[in-house]
Parts: sequence; structure tokens; C-alpha cells
Amino acid sequence: MRTSSQLRSPLESARRLTRLGASLFVALAAGAVAAQGQGVGQSLGRQPGQPRSAPGVAMTTIRADGIIKAPAPHQVFQRDANGNADVPIVLDESLKDAKNIRATVNGPAANFAPPLVDGKIAGVPTGGPYTVSIAYEHGGSIQQVAVGPIYVGDLWVLAGQSNMEGVGDLLDVTPPNPSVSALGMDGKWGQATEPLHWLVDSPDPVHSGDPANRAERSAQQHKTRTKGAGLGLPFAVEMVSATNVPIGLVTAAHGGTSMQQWDPAKKGEGGNSLYGSMLRQVQLAGGRVKGVLWYQGESDSSPDASKIFERVFADFIGAVRSDLGQADLPFYYVQIGRFVNEGDPAGWNRVQEAQRILPDRLANTAVVSVIDLELDDAIHVGTQGLKRAGRRLAQIALREQFGQLGASTPTLDRVALGPNNTLEVKFRGVNLIDKSINGRSIATMAAGLKPATHIAGFSIRKEDGTPIAMIYEARVGRSRDAVVLKLARPVPPGSFLWYGHGYDPSCNLVDGADMAVPVFGPVALDPIAPQPAPAAASAPAPAPKPEEKKAEAAPIKALIITGDEVGAHDWKATHEVLKGILAEGGKIAVDVTTTPGKDLTDENLAKYDVLVLNYRNTDKGAPESKWSDANKAAFLKAVHDGGKGLVSYHFASSAFTSPNWEEYEKALGGWRAQGFHGPAHAFTVKKTDAKHPISEGLPAQFDHVVDELYQNSKLPEGAEVLATAYSDPAKPKGTGKDEAVIWVNPYGKGRVFSCVLGHDVKALADPNVPPWIRRGAAWAATGKVE
Repeated sequence: MRTSSQLRSPLESARRLTRLGASLFVALAAGAVAAQGQGVGQSLGRQPGQPRSAPGVAMTTIRADGIIKAPAPHQVFQRDANGNADVPIVLDESLKDAKNIRATVNGPAANFAPPLVDGKIAGVPTGGPYTVSIAYEHGGSIQQVAVGPIYVGDLWVLAGQSNMEGVGDLLDVTPPNPSVSALGMDGKWGQATEPLHWLVDSPDPVHSGDPANRAERSAQQHKTRTKGAGLGLPFAVEMVSATNVPIGLVTAAHGGTSMQQWDPAKKGEGGNSLYGSMLRQVQLAGGRVKGVLWYQGESDSSPDASKIFERVFADFIGAVRSDLGQADLPFYYVQIGRFVNEGDPAGWNRVQEAQRILPDRLANTAVVSVIDLELDDAIHVGTQGLKRAGRRLAQIALREQFGQLGASTPTLDRVALGPNNTLEVKFRGVNLIDKSINGRSIATMAAGLKPATHIAGFSIRKEDGTPIAMIYEARVGRSRDAVVLKLARPVPPGSFLWYGHGYDPSCNLVDGADMAVPVFGPVALDPIAPQPAPAAASAPAPAPKPEEKKAEAAPIKALIITGDEVGAHDWKATHEVLKGILAEGGKIAVDVTTTPGKDLTDENLAKYDVLVLNYRNTDKGAPESKWSDANKAAFLKAVHDGGKGLVSYHFASSAFTSPNWEEYEKALGGWRAQGFHGPAHAFTVKKTDAKHPISEGLPAQFDHVVDELYQNSKLPEGAEVLATAYSDPAKPKGTGKDEAVIWVNPYGKGRVFSCVLGHDVKALADPNVPPWIRRGAAWAATGKVE
């Protein structure tokens, strides 16, 4: 959010434009300020002090109804990275011959008359309510209209099924807030009030059904509806309260819908598909949004659908990001909660577990739990619970998007065996707070997890889900971020830990910020179960004599080269992970340079056995991050002539392409100018038949987490591909080919290892990836992996 001092610059610039370019319109419109908070255009007469029209030119003031097509009353425009938005001015077709169109923007801070650029008011700052006054020449007169309020802020999409659509009782609902608007299912903006979703009013048949009787059904529903409260309005009100940034909610949810019905492949069906309808709503709102709020999964809890839910959901998120052109679009969602139901809950719990773990694998996603909240019927979270759910999502957004204290979701970290038949269940992301959040005092709340004792929801079960009665108490540990389970006896073999098993568990574990612990399980307990004592203790082997001890080999010396600003690639985070991956086991000693302009010299590079590139040159980095011609020469000499190893990680293969550095391309190939990728998604990595020390002994294939799949990579001379991934043609930009993702090649005396996996920290955290990188670096340095 910009401060008042930051807002002065564009406003003062606008005032200077007004003073320098005073025109007849500015004089006429200076007093044409519609009352703030009005939902339609005003009739505007001449205001006190306003000049009369010029001699010979008639001036009329008319209502905006039917004249201004855009902006619309209560519309929220998505601000850009600088906190501004361009507001389009679209007049009715009957005014296509209008000339000299001008506009003033009137708001709480100031009134200004910015120039129209391509039919838009440029640079309207975050805030509102604004009234836009428009004047134009038509039919021999100057006419004026005004519309307001409008706002500049953030747009959030509400999508999913019924718990997002809202089925809470319309009792004691969240009151409207003037700074929260909604783009309804009917495609019209208005102040956001419960219920937000009116499917029957949508022009899209996928929501409203048969158009022949839609009007009749709509009239009836608007008279008799008793349910419809959701979490969208509570979320938005919380956000506005904490940030003063206006919020626009884009409604798109539909109850009872599955991921198959939300299939992005159906977007070409437009309003006959859920995905196509959602895209239409976003485009109607301006085409760019702050993020997506999602609540869905209940309809995918069947045995078959639940088994593929994680991958389908991840692909869906990737498709949304691709179709909106926002690769890092925040996507925050709700883990499905309770369902008063009989039958086998395996699929239900499987969906919950997939939702819990996906944020560890997909960047800019987060999950909140509602397992502790009350219902208004057998499956729908109640109105009061939805208020808490909305606030939980807001706490995530405040933390991730605004850098405020906010909150994170406490989720399972690990389980450890404790003394006296106890298990310690450790959580990460616990909000250990005992102070205020966003001005609301929570000093009376206990820091960390709560309740302190008698925690409900934990169970130990057999593989088939049969409970094993052995937990007699669950209480918060001293660190306040763990739960200690007291057991009646040792954990039997083949046991699994659950939290929230079944359709309708009783769960009450939250933290001081009211963030609930998500359902998890099954967690195998065999690795931490006590092992039986050996039948007979064997004598320890004699210690080797000093002369028999082998001299320990000196560690390989590696230098990670990074430091430029690469936008979507967070090198500050990934180089720390790379450093940890390489250093694991103690066989590689790692240094890092973020100033290659100073450190890529013959003398310095001589210290290292392998150079690791986590780098792509841009024009945004500090001067010392740029490679001079001398730096490039030293780098090539070290590898080509000096035999140093070279590791290219992910986006390093696209470095030095504008203009293309041909010798760099010869050294490692990769993305270069012809490479590309589609939306991030999960895919399978397979070893090739190549016999190579790096890949020997590694799994033949593994299901990789959500990552970017680089395609059409250029392989350098002598390259040997060690692993590939199939690019599914059914996905955006899929090639239908096995794309090279790991390869090796010689470069002069040097050995080069290239791995294009690992777009971000979560992709690098896939346990299957570090062994490839670690072994590849060792081979590049020494020609062997041990």
C-alpha cells in the first residue's frame, strides 16, 4: 500500500498538466464532482465558480446511464507493481463521433485531470472511491457525464464448488464494506453483499441452465433464498481492514463440480464450460488479477478420481497461470473439511492429503484447514465458520503478498519417538504469537498450538484404517509447536499415525492466530518404532592401526556463480538450497559468488574444481554481477583449457542469449534462443539407456514434483542424454516428445553436467533431484562420483 507521501508525485504531476494545458473541458469539469459513494452517474449542473460554456458552444449535462460503458459503478481495477491502474473510458456506440474526450478523476485525496492514453486514464493510484467525470463534444455541444464510485486495488477470483459458492445460512452475515466490490455472475459490478454468487443470473448456460425459464427462476430465488453466505466477503473485509487496499471479488464458483468439469481443455466451449466461464469473468474484470481463492475437492473423492487428484489439481493451477499470463499467480485454497457420511473415507482422506502437501511442491500456493469448523448442513461449513475460513485465507495473503505479520498454516513436519511410550508430532509454520495482529489484540490467546491438553483428532491405525486404541492423552509440548501423544504401550509394527481420519472427525488443534492444523495421514510409524534387541551382542571390531587408516581425500571445491536479478527465478533462495545439496555428505566444499564481475579471474578460478552456474545475465543486476570480456575469457579458459568441471543448473542454459554468446552455447547448450516451456506441472523423469557413472544406481524413473519442463533444448556437440521427460501434447505447449532434462558433454579438457530441473526451492526439494545434482557435480570435477 502506498503512503500519502508516495501518492503526491502522480497527483502533483496531474495538477501541473492541468495548469499547463488548461482547456475548455478542464474549466467546465473542474466542478463536476459527483457525490462519493453513489452507484450511478449523476445529473451535473454548473457548480458554483464553474465557468459558463464558451460563446457559441452549448453545454448540456446528462446522466451516465447508458452513456458510459466503462468504467462501471463499484468497479475495481487491478493495480500494477507501482500501485497504479489504467482506467478505460468507453462511451456508448451512439457517441462514436464524439470528439475531444477529456476526463477528471475526483477522489478523497485530490482531483486531477490526467491525459487519456489510448482511451484510458493513465496512472490512477491505489485507493478510492473515485468519481470519473467525462466531457466530450457531440452534436454541437459539450456534454458531461460522471460515474462512480470506482476503485484501484486488488482483484481476487472466487472459484471451486459449493463451499466457495457459499451455502451458509443467511443469518448474521458479514456486513458490506464500501471498499469491497464484486463482479457478479451476471457480469455486473456492485458493492459486495451476501450472497455473492447468483448462478441463475449468469449468461453462461453452464451456471444458469435453460435460458427459456431463467428469468422466472431468478425472480423466485431472489425472493426466497435463505442460504448463500460464503468466505469471499469475510476474506475481502479482513484484507481491506489490514491494508486499506480496495478489493474486487470475481465470482466464478459452482456447487457440486469436479475437476473434470473444470477441465482447462474445455475453455474453447466458453460459457458452456466452467473453465471458459471463469476466464470470461476474469477478462470482463480486466484480464489480470491479484490471485485465486479456491475451495473444491469434495466431488473428486471417489476411489479413481482421488488417486489422480494431486496431479490434476497441479495441472489445473498451471493452466490458469498460463491462460492468464501470470506465471507466479498466487493460488490459495481450502483443504476439504468434514462430511457427515457413511462408507469408506479413503478417497476423501486421499484428497485431503494431496491438498496438504501440494504447497511444498508448487510455488505461490498455500492451503488452510477448516476441519475444526462447524457445519450448517451435512457437508457445508456454516456462516460463522466461513468467516473464520475467510480470515485464515486473508492471513495467508497478508503474509505472502503484503509482508505483514499475517499467519501461515501449521502443517506436519516430522514424528519422533519420545521417552516412556510417547510420540512427539512436530509442526512447521506454527504461529508462535502473543501480540496483536493487524491492530486486534490477541494477548489473551496462548502462544503456539492450542488447546494445551485434550487435543482431539489423533489416532494410530493399521494399514487398512482399523484403529489401534492406544493414545490416552494428547497435549502441546514445551516448545508450543509440537504435540506429545502419550501411548498406553509401544507402537506395534505396521502402524500409521493420522490426524483427522475419516469423513467426520473431531479435530480442535489450532494456533494463536486461529490457523487450524490440516488433516494428515497416513504417516508410517515403523521407521521410528523401537527395534528388537539383538540375540547376542557381538564384540566390537578392533580399531585399525594408525598406519592402516586411509588418508581422507580432500573435498572437491565448488564455486556457485549467481547474483543477477532474474525475475521469476529466485536465485537468492535456490543458491542456498544448491549449496546444501552439494555440501551434503561433506565431500564437496562450496563457496558462492554473487559478484562474478569481480571474482571470475584466472587467479580465483584456479582454486576450484567445479563451477556451478545458477546465473542468467540481465540488465537488472548490480554492476558487479555483470561479466566483462575478461570474466568470460577466464571462465572459458578454466573449463576448456584448465579442465575444471562445469555444472549448468536450470535457467543457466538460457544465459547470454541476447546477444547469443556462441562459445557459451558450445560449452553447455540448453535453452538458448529456441527453448521454451509450458505451465509448471508434475511429470515423470526417466533414465535413458546410457551407461554412465552419474546415473548408475539411481532409480529408472521418478514422478517429479511440479516444475518447469524445458523443451527443445539445444544439445552441444558430444552430448549424452542421461534423463528425459515426456512433454504431454494435451498440455499447453506440449511437444509430444521425450525432452532432454539431464545430459553431459565434454568441452575441451572440461566435463559439463547440465540439469534443467529445479525451477524453485520446492522443485529442488524433490528428494529425487539432489542425488543427480550432487553426483553430476562430483563427476564434472573428477570424472567419478565417489
